[in-house]
Amino acid sequence: MTDNLGPLRQAMSDLSEHGGTADMYERSLRRSRQSQRRIALATGAAATAVVFAVGGTVALAASHRPDPPTPPASTRTSDGPRSPDCPSTTTLGTLVELPAAWAFASRPVECVEAWAAADVERPAAGGVIYLFHYTAGTGWRYHDQGPGWNCADLGLTEPASFCTS
Repeated sequence: MTDNLGPLRQAMSDLSEHGGTADMYERSLRRSRQSQRRIALATGAAATAVVFAVGGTVALAASHRPDPPTPPASTRTSDGPRSPDCPSTTTLGTLVELPAAWAFASRPVECVEAWAAADVERPAAGGVIYLFHYTAGTGWRYHDQGPGWNCADLGLTEPASFCTS
């Protein structure tokens, strides 16, 4: 049995050219948007209730806590700024890559305020001093190398053996 679908196809094509949007499509979009708004409203109300419940519990607990005692007038409340711990040559060795045959000297690192100096021995050229600076938050960093520096230029108020004046 052979079906002749040509007239049916032509009729459907004619209807699609003259037809508008389907009423079911618009209704389904409107219903979907209503559902989304209801869900968002319910979720927002639930979240607000949780926030108020937690906030109320914290406020209630905080209101029953005694005030901290005030320190006597003669007690220091802070130690103020302090100098950083003096690094070892091993620590400083991780900050710089020394050329081949160069090495930190066996003498300890000298630290003055936020500066550290380490002697480096070089073959056939004599020694040189590597200078490192400490900054809060970033720690020790390589600053310079040479025979010595002016203490005033470094902002040092204490004498140091690596200063030339």
